[in-house]
Amino acid sequence: MEKQIDKIKKILVAIDFSIYSRPTLEYAAAVAKNTNARLVVLNIINQIEIDSVQKEVNSKYPNTFALAKHLPNEIGRRELKMEALIKEIFGSTPLPIEIRIGHGRPHVEIIKAIDREVADLLVFGPKGRSNLHGFIFGSVAEKLFRHSPVPVMSLRGPAE
Repeated sequence: MEKQIDKIKKILVAIDFSIYSRPTLEYAAAVAKNTNARLVVLNIINQIEIDSVQKEVNSKYPNTFALAKHLPNEIGRRELKMEALIKEIFGSTPLPIEIRIGHGRPHVEIIKAIDREVADLLVFGPKGRSNLHGFIFGSVAEKLFRHSPVPVMSLRGPAE
C-alpha cells in the first residue's frame, strides 16, 4: 500500500509577502525535496484591496484608475518580488518552482488554483499581511481548511 507522503507530487504554496512567507516557502521546499514534489508558489492580489484603491483614486481623480491597466503592472511587480524572494532563499541555483499570481478573493482563488494545478498539498503561513490573527484565521485560513480538496498544512508562527 502506497504511503500518503508518496502521493505528494505537487505542492501549492500560498505566499502573501508577510514576514511568514520566507519560512513558509522554506518549509514547503523541504517537504518537496523529501517527496520529490514540484512547487507552485501562488500569490493572490486581494480583490478587496483592488476595490479599495480604485475607490480612493477615483474619488480624488475620477475615472483614472483602470483595472485593465493596473492589474498587469501589479502582477509583474509581484512576479519580480516572488523571484527575488526565491533567489534570496535558494540562491542562484535554478529550482523547479513555478510562480503564479492571481487576483480575486484569496480563499476562492487558492481553491481554484489547487484544482487548476492538480496540487496534492496546500501549504500556507499562519497569518496574512494584516497580522490580525483572528481576522485572517477566521476568514481565509478557516475557509481553506473547510473547503480544500487536498490536505492543508498551515505553519505556526513564533509564539506571541
